[in-house]
Amino acid sequence: MRVCSLPWARQMTSVRVRTHPNGDVAPVTALTLPAGLSGNADSSPGSAEAKRLFLRLVRPRPEGNPYPLYARLRELGPVVPVHFTGAAPRYLITTFAECSSMLRDDAVRPLSEEHFDETYPAWRRQVFAHSLLRSMAFRSGADHRFDRAMLAKHFSPRSTAARREEIAKLIPPLLDRLERGATSGEPVDVERELAVPYSALVIGRLMGIPDVQAMRIGWATRQSGPTLELAPSPAQRQRAAEAGEQVWHEMSALAAERRLRPRDDLITDLVSQYGPDHERLISSLVLLFSAGFDSPASLIGLGLRLFLDNPEQARLLRENPQYADTAIEEILRCEPPVQVMFRVAIREITLAGVTIPPGSVLLGLVASASRDPALVADPDRFDVTRAPSGGLSFGGGAHYCLGAHLARLSGSLLFPKLLRRFPLMQPAGAGAYRAPGLALRGFERLPVTVLPRGALIRSDVRIGGLDEAAIDDDPTQPEAAPRRHDPRRPMNLLTVTEVAAMLRVSKMTIYRMVHVGRLPARRVGQSYRIPAEAAAALCGVPVRNQAG
Repeated sequence: MRVCSLPWARQMTSVRVRTHPNGDVAPVTALTLPAGLSGNADSSPGSAEAKRLFLRLVRPRPEGNPYPLYARLRELGPVVPVHFTGAAPRYLITTFAECSSMLRDDAVRPLSEEHFDETYPAWRRQVFAHSLLRSMAFRSGADHRFDRAMLAKHFSPRSTAARREEIAKLIPPLLDRLERGATSGEPVDVERELAVPYSALVIGRLMGIPDVQAMRIGWATRQSGPTLELAPSPAQRQRAAEAGEQVWHEMSALAAERRLRPRDDLITDLVSQYGPDHERLISSLVLLFSAGFDSPASLIGLGLRLFLDNPEQARLLRENPQYADTAIEEILRCEPPVQVMFRVAIREITLAGVTIPPGSVLLGLVASASRDPALVADPDRFDVTRAPSGGLSFGGGAHYCLGAHLARLSGSLLFPKLLRRFPLMQPAGAGAYRAPGLALRGFERLPVTVLPRGALIRSDVRIGGLDEAAIDDDPTQPEAAPRRHDPRRPMNLLTVTEVAAMLRVSKMTIYRMVHVGRLPARRVGQSYRIPAEAAAALCGVPVRNQAG
């Protein structure tokens, strides 16, 4: 979780940039710059285009698909200057090699309080922003090493692995909750029913926060995200401040309670370590929960949408759970929850042959770097079998995310179970992305329709006069292999038996999907014929009728 300094950002008015239907970024002829700033610092065509793309990315409205914009920025160069009169130099770092080098350079540091004063003057008066922006995420040197060493033992690979069983036990009740929400046939919101509760419980259990309180803090933390964005609207900033204040008060109450009644948990450990330094204690608690909750919660929605858009990959992981670890790496590469990491150069550095003066703000476009063709082949393709690329989703160098092991573990445990429990899950609309969404990407809402395997098998509902007993002798078992193809039947139609065998569900489940309108079909006597394309969409693989 990072924040950027742009003294003009809060003055930004409007930007006009078009995107063609094919995803290409179209040139524009007009751009409204913030008051008091001139775009004449560098009037070259490449610089003007970079400014247009940059302003498109930082506006308060979320960008549904920012990746064509990042691709164009990579074409403009690995290090793209974005200069505005009256502001310190800004550089967009667009490629993997340069992002990695920048994050690990000892001449590059997190942004300072002076930068926050420029972009967010009220931060010192707002308790959440004050705690978060003075936490170890924004410290350097000995202060940062002290805080990090204090926390590292709780997030080590060994400590994280020891929590595997506890985390796994959280999943079945939450999947039950997701299924219960779908009993009416209406779409359910994955963010509300699964992503936020699961991620809040995982980090809450680690810290020692009661479950109900952890979920309450999780919802407030989710709403506080604009605190770390470049140019939220005044309304977004105000809502974030109000939600953040709730988080701060919750953490303060937990710390006070542990001082009176110590327990064997992380909060008690930090209370003991920090002693009377209450401000630093609360800053660490706020950071731990925020960072340990936000990216894992976003990972679930972003990852699930990738699987819904790529059903063959969902089938692959469903049938081969050993791909869980590489699947998480691929989700993080394709849709990193933290899309931009912000730093400042404390002395002159050189990246990709570009000399960057001290005091310049560096925007490491992690989302662009993760889709750099120099990093992986066919970078826009989602492939859960792809070898890990060593991406930058959790940063790099001294500020590499402490909770990376925990986020990976929680995701790798969840997705195989989720996809196996709901093999017929479908998106119910486009969903709504978080706003503004430049720094922290994820879904605000992700509605889906849920039809769990076997959930519709036993029911008192009769379907169009069909004899259910004759259809399914043993509805709890998958169907046997389909019979030989009838040459009189068109090759683009499948029998109910064939579709049930491909999906590994009962025939009655297929009949009920047809009955509720989830699956198109043609009535033939006492049965149906299913279009092969519809079956392919459900099972995630191209299909043809079985021929002798």
